[in-house]
Amino acid sequence: MRRSSRSTDRIGSNDDKNTIRTAVVRDATVENAGYLSELYSSVNAVKNPSELYAKLRRVAQDLGFMSYVVLFLPQVTDENIRPSIVASNWNGALLTAYDKLKLLENSPIIAGLRNTDVPVEYDLEAHGIDRPEDERNAAINLFLEHEMPRGVYFGCHDKTGRRGAIGFAGNRSLPSPAEVATLHLISQHIFSRLYALMGDLGERLVLSTREIECLVWSARGKTSSECATILGVAESTVAGYIASLNRKLHAQNKTQMIAIAYELGLISNANVGLR
Repeated sequence: MRRSSRSTDRIGSNDDKNTIRTAVVRDATVENAGYLSELYSSVNAVKNPSELYAKLRRVAQDLGFMSYVVLFLPQVTDENIRPSIVASNWNGALLTAYDKLKLLENSPIIAGLRNTDVPVEYDLEAHGIDRPEDERNAAINLFLEHEMPRGVYFGCHDKTGRRGAIGFAGNRSLPSPAEVATLHLISQHIFSRLYALMGDLGERLVLSTREIECLVWSARGKTSSECATILGVAESTVAGYIASLNRKLHAQNKTQMIAIAYELGLISNANVGLR
């Protein structure tokens, strides 16, 4: 992991001419003021978090990244990354393995985001990763397995000053200075817009008692089958609750549903009624 300070884009020696040509096209795209202007306007026009996530996916694809993540910076006492992630297209197996391996505590990415406002880059193939020896290989292998050898994270904040980040990762080379500048601007704008949309969502949201119960037990790590047993209903009924929660919270999956619920305070508030 390192802070972004390069003056030129670098293409690895094993990249072929097609990769180089693609990199040139990407630079031409992000350096086009029209691209940034159009994206800025389209982000302002979104009406819900789902539409905003679609815009974020487009940015990742336009720049050649395979994955994106939006998160609030975890507390130093947090053990798992999952509750801090608001939106992501990370593979569920990656998230599960990350938390199972307890990789959050010594994450150089999170440490970098806490200590600087400069974009934080990593390149596992070129530089490895700054972690304790007993977890270094496991962390590297996990991200290589999911085709995320390189990436960059941009520190963001909402109107309350709460800090978060948006990250992009994949097989492509590290972004050029022009791409870093563009992504930094876009990331802050998207993060601010998401905060506003989440506030609107929380004010309008109405959940049934069963939906809240299902949400809380899911956040405690229970499967749909286990939730069904606890609630005394059929598993298909629980599936219906989950589908309804995803729709109401504009979540793409259960992991995102739980993260959004944490952010809106739904889980902590509901836990009081389940003692």
